[in-house]
Amino acid sequence: MINVNNLRNAHGLGTKTVRIVLLTASVLMAVSLTPSAVADTAYTYTGNNYNQLGGTYKSGGPYALSVVFTTTLSGNALDNLPFTDITSTVTSYNFTDGSGLTLNNINNGLAKPDLSVSLATDASGNIVQWFVGAYTSPPNTQMQSNWESPYGFIPGADFSETTPNFAGDYGSVSDDPGTWHGVTVPEPTAVSLLVIAGVGLLARRRQRTSLHCKNF
Repeated sequence: MINVNNLRNAHGLGTKTVRIVLLTASVLMAVSLTPSAVADTAYTYTGNNYNQLGGTYKSGGPYALSVVFTTTLSGNALDNLPFTDITSTVTSYNFTDGSGLTLNNINNGLAKPDLSVSLATDASGNIVQWFVGAYTSPPNTQMQSNWESPYGFIPGADFSETTPNFAGDYGSVSDDPGTWHGVTVPEPTAVSLLVIAGVGLLARRRQRTSLHCKNF
């Protein structure tokens, strides 16, 4: 148990200040035990090595598609979702393949035609069908994962290309889908935000009081 007198003696703090510190610590401890509100869901895709290569992809490697994106959908909204275009809910994304090629929301757009994200999920929110891709405009460079979707490749493929129609530098795999992993991204609860704001106001008030005393 924390002794108020020990704190006063050790740090030269006044009784009022010590009580504020202890109250703040108690509230923060209570907040830490309160479940956080869920804001977004982050999905990570780990693809398998490209086994069809052209141009610069024939040297170096291995190369494999990696995708990360965050959607504002969460919880029940992602359970048993039929194949749906959720591009408008994506707040960030990043496509890489180990070659140095990267397409993301910073160097590329955050909406169609620069990004396309469609998927279907099972009862636990796991992605079971998908079509996710990032594209430059004009669409010379694209990075895409497309498995068991109603579009294009059957049953699917991961690929990267920097020239249209696989005419130059490209890598792809069409017989070995990768895996998805989804995690919820919590946001601070309203209580914790109020505590942080309250501590800041107390500190500011104490600072003003101290300056006022010094002026006298």
